[in-house]
Amino acid sequence: MRAIVFVILPVVLAAACSQRVSTEEDFAREARDRPLISAEGVRLPAAVGTPAAGMRPAPAAPTAGDDDAQTIRGTIAAPADAAGGVLFLFVRPAGVEGGPPLAVQRIPAPAFPLPFAIGPRDAMIPGGPFPDRVTVEARLDADGNAMTEGLGDVSARADVAPGASGVDLTLGP
Repeated sequence: MRAIVFVILPVVLAAACSQRVSTEEDFAREARDRPLISAEGVRLPAAVGTPAAGMRPAPAAPTAGDDDAQTIRGTIAAPADAAGGVLFLFVRPAGVEGGPPLAVQRIPAPAFPLPFAIGPRDAMIPGGPFPDRVTVEARLDADGNAMTEGLGDVSARADVAPGASGVDLTLGP
């Protein structure tokens, strides 16, 4: 048995070590001759101004014609001294305080009172419907970082059913 190992092992090692290694020049020539991606893999927008495949246009102001049955609509009000910052609008399952939200919007430098509409089109993970009850939370964040809450940040929340309209949120400490 040992004799077979001593005969076969050198043959295997010699075969493994005898692989041809491409020179840098060979590699450069091969890379020039082949395309990085196929022409079929390139997607172009249908027209200028339309979003490319997989891209979503910026959310528009809520309109009466928007017929998404789970979109929550309302108005956000803020105290007169609340200025600057970024407004974050979150939707979470009712009773859940942490973790990733179901849907989110980031609105820099908002002007109040601010009409809003948030729904499945703003979902963090698209595809699933909202549960029967959700919490809508608005937070005006002074530093613009959704992961931190500072002393000057003001917020408001309401538990609602998906599709609710007339939801009024008044920001406060």
